Amino acid sequence: MASIEPVSKDCFKVSGELAFANVVAIRDQGIVLLDKADSDVEISLAGVTRAGSAAVSLLLSWLRFAAEKEINLVFSHLPADLDGVARVSGIDQILPIASK
Repeated sequence: MASIEPVSKDCFKVSGELAFANVVAIRDQGIVLLDKADSDVEISLAGVTRAGSAAVSLLLSWLRFAAEKEINLVFSHLPADLDGVARVSGIDQILPIASK
């Protein structure tokens, strides 16, 4: 089971497996958190155990929402499988990924 939780006011942590079965629920939970955020937010994916193309869609939806709210969003600690999907698809060029 996946979850997203606040670590601090400007940092959220995603944990668990991001799959088609749960990505919509996680997206909605993340949007609630982003809606309460100020201007700079980091979403850490350090706790993600497995991710694929559904996770890329999730990150893009959060990025789109953040842009509408004028929130500077950055993703950190991408797991290897998600990083690989992002690179192969070229999405890594538009995702704001914190340097390792």
